[in-house]
Amino acid sequence: MNQTRLLFSKRIVPRGQIHSLRQLSSFELRSRFLNYFEKQDHVHVKSASLIPQNDKSLLFTNAGMVPFKEYFLKPSTAPFKSATSVQKCMRAGGKHNDLDNVGYTPRHHTFFEMLGNFSFGHYTKAEAIDYAWKFLLNELKLPIHRLRVTVLEGDHEGYELWKKQGLPDDMIVKCGPEDNFWSMGEGEGPCGPCTEIFWNTEDPSLEDPWLEIWNLVFMEKYRDAEGKLSDLPIPCIDTGMGLERMLTVLQNKQNNYQVDQFKILIDGLRDILKARGLKSSESVNPSAHEKIVADHFRAMCFLIGDGVIPSNVGRGYVLRRIIRRALRSAKQLGINESFLSDLYPSLLKSFPPDLYPELSSRASSICSIITNEETSFLATLGRGMSLLENVFSQPDLQNAKTIPPHIAFQLYDTYGFPFDLTLIIAREKGWTVDIKEWRHLNIKPQFTGYDHSLLHQHSKILAVEPSKKGNEIYLAIDPCPFYGLGGGQVPDQGIITLANKSEWQVTDVVQPYEGGIALCIAPINKENAKQDLKFLQEGQLVEAKVDIQRREGVEIHHTATHLLNAGLRKILHSDDIVQAGSTVEPTKLRFDFTYGKPLKPKELSEIENWINDVALRGAKTQVKHMQLMDAVNSGAVAAFTEKYGETVRVIDVPGISKELCGGTHVDDIRKLYPFKILNETSVAAGTRRIEAVAGTSCIKWHRKTYSPIPDALKLLRANETKDMVGKLEKLLQNTKDLQKRIDFMTEKLASAGESVNKPIESKIKGKANIDVKIHLIDSDLDASFMQKRANILKQKQPESVHVLLNGNTILVSLNGSEIKTETANSVLRQLLKHIKGGGGGQKEMAQGHLAEPVKSEQDIVSKILPAFKKCT
Repeated sequence: MNQTRLLFSKRIVPRGQIHSLRQLSSFELRSRFLNYFEKQDHVHVKSASLIPQNDKSLLFTNAGMVPFKEYFLKPSTAPFKSATSVQKCMRAGGKHNDLDNVGYTPRHHTFFEMLGNFSFGHYTKAEAIDYAWKFLLNELKLPIHRLRVTVLEGDHEGYELWKKQGLPDDMIVKCGPEDNFWSMGEGEGPCGPCTEIFWNTEDPSLEDPWLEIWNLVFMEKYRDAEGKLSDLPIPCIDTGMGLERMLTVLQNKQNNYQVDQFKILIDGLRDILKARGLKSSESVNPSAHEKIVADHFRAMCFLIGDGVIPSNVGRGYVLRRIIRRALRSAKQLGINESFLSDLYPSLLKSFPPDLYPELSSRASSICSIITNEETSFLATLGRGMSLLENVFSQPDLQNAKTIPPHIAFQLYDTYGFPFDLTLIIAREKGWTVDIKEWRHLNIKPQFTGYDHSLLHQHSKILAVEPSKKGNEIYLAIDPCPFYGLGGGQVPDQGIITLANKSEWQVTDVVQPYEGGIALCIAPINKENAKQDLKFLQEGQLVEAKVDIQRREGVEIHHTATHLLNAGLRKILHSDDIVQAGSTVEPTKLRFDFTYGKPLKPKELSEIENWINDVALRGAKTQVKHMQLMDAVNSGAVAAFTEKYGETVRVIDVPGISKELCGGTHVDDIRKLYPFKILNETSVAAGTRRIEAVAGTSCIKWHRKTYSPIPDALKLLRANETKDMVGKLEKLLQNTKDLQKRIDFMTEKLASAGESVNKPIESKIKGKANIDVKIHLIDSDLDASFMQKRANILKQKQPESVHVLLNGNTILVSLNGSEIKTETANSVLRQLLKHIKGGGGGQKEMAQGHLAEPVKSEQDIVSKILPAFKKCT
């Protein structure tokens, strides 16, 4: 707020006595705030999820008022007239994104907590101002001379209300609507003036020493579609106070990362560094990388706790970026392996155990998901860093200090580096990334791939970027029929034919930025690749052809996920089932969803049967474009890993399924038949996964799975498949009976000493001078016989060491009660010093494998006896 800072800077404020403040911990501040407003007849409402359940236009819950949004629109529907909460919030995507600032400013966070009190027609701005001021002065004991407030110019009522609180004119600053008029967004909706309370940090190192600590919004107006303001019949109150900011004030800290709950985390991080023998800072003020790790770790744990899973789209992609940025900063601190789960006890310690119970109840799955993501990314991080270091060292790039676009593409496409991570690494080196060039050129190709008649068309090249990965090139064409917009659907593949009739294969489709589509293409004929480059220039025409067979397979499985989602809700009788991710491929699908227990075989069978029944009946798939709230109100299901705009695309199978989706689908669900669930497993606590096949892929699966059955019927001498089970049961029983007889006969044979060859004798020289008996076992007898025989020999002839030989197998047995100076393992190891082989074992039994087999008594005389003569 530049205007606010300018006005405040004109006032000379005496330095306050910080000891007059209440020195509250984070635990105490939450409790004191909630208790204060509960005494003022506010209902304590527990924090809602970070995933907005009543507002699909938001990526995350980014303010304390979000869970109450419907009540501000329709106050009469609120179950309580006033409320108070400590709401967990996330600002790491969409319009409200503080991700890039974390670590480099005193107060930016991805995850934070918002203290708030709200009125739905119960009280007005007079009470709101009175509650706030008394809380700050009486409950927190803030010195009044270090406080200032702002009001909207023209809000005479607000100004006079502050005067009644005893504030002189120079403590009340009038600001314009850009600072002190609040609205939910740029469109229509409730809005109104706000008043903000500021604290003088008295920190000379800051450009702006004034810290906003509380915002009181008076929702008195309604803005219509034309921007005209009118009075609301029922005014409401919405306030927000950042917990971390207020703790900075109360604990007399320079920045949010020094307060108690962050200190616990950062101390835990420093202990991890010390345990690994790494250098650990002792500074009171954490480094930028320590701040990033601490902030991002909180964010990732809370996101996973609320059901978000790392992925390449929507909320899952934001989570993946947060984890990867944390690992990048950890690498800068010296940590090169998985470690984040070691920080989890510190996270639990930094919050009251009953405040966010999901942190404890889902601890195992949260840590497991984080560790899996760490493991997969750390391998690529090293390779990506090596590539960047090579770029930084190239002489021809030193002057411009700019990473070329094709390197940024390669890092994103090959190594999984988000563009913002490349930008961070470049910025630390004083470099920039030239990927913005495509944005500046406004390269946003028109996607025409929803229409099958346009999957083969002519297009114009808009931009070309070479890749260092072989002969591959990144290409933007317009119009573009190739799908690569995410949502779990794999990108299209196909052919680009140049003006010289040369063909290049489309191997991947990426979305480098919102609205951008880039094709990764490779020459089919590598020998002509160089000659083709003159036809791969901006403005040239190409022929684009999507692999239609592959696309149709993807569309079948994408629509099948919609029916599966509907089938799960219908058969399990639960509207609480939420899609947690999906992968749609040409030959199969994977669908993740929230559910607390494994599905029973009967339930899976009912879901499968329902999908097959509706597919057989057939229904046309309808595509509609609707306003978001209209779509949601009509019953359309939204995937909670996705981010939606105001206008959404709805895939409607009338009476069967209705979902918000940007992917491609079949025109008739008959193409899904047959449908088969292959398996159902656990992904994490509370999250299940189904894998399935549909349509022609399912037919192929059935053929492959059941093609051996005719041969099996012949072998079993069965006429029909229904006879197979009985035949197999009888065969298995016969096998068990035969095995019992074989075991009995083997035992008898092992006990019959005269049935085997007479052993060859030797000795282990030494003080004990131990007798050794070497037994050649018939090659037709197996390892089971050798072990039985060895056990009998050590019992019947306990004074000797017994060595049994059968081909490459050697087994040493002795009676430990009788022979105390040697063990079977020691005898075998002595022998293997003089005979090529390996093995080991225990005190009375050891087994090994010889490099050369022993087949006869002559082999024993020539190979084994000389070895024993060397044993001492």
